[in-house]
Amino acid sequence: MLISSKIGEYIIQYRPEWSCVMPSGCPPEEVLVAHEHPFYRLAQKSDTYSGEDFLSYAEKDPERNWGDQLPMAVGLSVIDNETKARKNLKLPVFKRFQGIIALMLNPTDGVVKQTGAHRSHYTWWRTKSFEMSNLKMLEL
Repeated sequence: MLISSKIGEYIIQYRPEWSCVMPSGCPPEEVLVAHEHPFYRLAQKSDTYSGEDFLSYAEKDPERNWGDQLPMAVGLSVIDNETKARKNLKLPVFKRFQGIIALMLNPTDGVVKQTGAHRSHYTWWRTKSFEMSNLKMLEL
């Protein structure tokens, strides 16, 4: 389940420690808080995941000037539809990815917001309390 919230309310209630330095205005004012909500993230390998699969574009390229895209660049892309995640894996633009990670997000894992042209795509601003031990790789 996803519950609408203001980022200020979320910060007061959960006191998040973000996984990276957040720029001004990030996460945005209107967010969604996940409560046992499934999401999927593309992985570099088909059989295992690593910390590399959870680095944002801004973390991978900290010297780049992201401009107005910085709030999105510090977040991670996740998909809330397994079928759509599987279809994305077959697209040429995602050829560097070989697998799909299934994750169940909770309030202490950070916040999300639906972003982009597809309704199933979300940006996730992750906290340090997110535990990678609760993940599983999907069979393809």
